Amino acid sequence: MDKEPPREITALIDTAFGGEVIVVGGMAPYRWTGPNAQGRWFADAEKWVHDLGVAAEKIEEEKIIHSEVVDMHAYIVLSAALSFQVKGQPASRNGGLNFTFARKGNNWKIESQAWGRLS
Repeated sequence: MDKEPPREITALIDTAFGGEVIVVGGMAPYRWTGPNAQGRWFADAEKWVHDLGVAAEKIEEEKIIHSEVVDMHAYIVLSAALSFQVKGQPASRNGGLNFTFARKGNNWKIESQAWGRLS
């Protein structure tokens, strides 16, 4: 990648995640684990965007499909639409975002995030 992502974006991402993290996504290497997995995933996503000529990438949550909270843990599944342009041509993918959370003090932190493509 030619340049690092803006610090304010990486700092915001880092505050949402906690401890040992698992991220699953639709680009190689498809799975990131451990401390700062979210940072490594974000860096790989930025490289993927750059290498493929992706622009105007936007993900929109459509609705909550399922959610559950048990004690200090939570699980949520969202339907989502990913839209973007590849070399000027519009493209979109429907999918789902799955998250697990753990309560850390007064905050909920993401422990895992997975994107699954439906179309």
